[in-house]
Amino acid sequence: MTFEPFGMAFRDHLEGKSPTITIERDDGYIDEVDFEEYFVGYDGFPACEKQALAYAKGRALDLGLGAGRVCLHLQDLGLDPVGIDISDLALEVARKRGVRNAVKMSVCELDFEEGSFDTAVAFGNNFGLCGTPEKVLGMMVRLRGILREDGAFLAESVNPVATDNPAHLRYHKANLEKGKYRGHVRIRDKYKGVVGGWFDLLMVTPDEMAGLAKRAGFRVERICRESESDRLYVAVLKKA
Repeated sequence: MTFEPFGMAFRDHLEGKSPTITIERDDGYIDEVDFEEYFVGYDGFPACEKQALAYAKGRALDLGLGAGRVCLHLQDLGLDPVGIDISDLALEVARKRGVRNAVKMSVCELDFEEGSFDTAVAFGNNFGLCGTPEKVLGMMVRLRGILREDGAFLAESVNPVATDNPAHLRYHKANLEKGKYRGHVRIRDKYKGVVGGWFDLLMVTPDEMAGLAKRAGFRVERICRESESDRLYVAVLKKA
């Protein structure tokens, strides 16, 4: 598996180009990503993220650093963030943009001591990076251990049911027939002839988020979103 198509696009954007990456789902559905959203400052953050950041404090862990937008804002707040990513190019771009502590590490293999952080942030739909419900649950259990007792996990996801796109609805139906979460997708990235490996990404409803949180030893403090119909939301999770 490689995430270098994204890293390449981050680098090109930093150099003033306007990259567009193609994301292919395993049913043939194609989407494209506008990379400007990965480089915005706080004013460009979604409303749900702005609401959730009121809970950020102390030493913070940014799960899925990308180009560094979240870490840079946490630094501006005077916090002590650590950003992790598995893409060497993404880490290079984030450091060039001013991220002070960027570490190569998988979100699914967190290697920090118990009680290392006050806050964990998984914005940009990064809550589901580990792919399957079981692996996401494993990540949450580990994350609970490395958060301090009064810590918070700010977990962002796209609510998969908040759509009327027929292609998405067909995919959801097929997933349910297989006993899967409707928002469990298998995708790969393509950029400038470089094709990343297939990987799983999990998107969950707020109720599904709450169910996984309970199993991992968290409780839902708040659901942040602009409106009830909004697809994007952030769950503020605290230790149960």
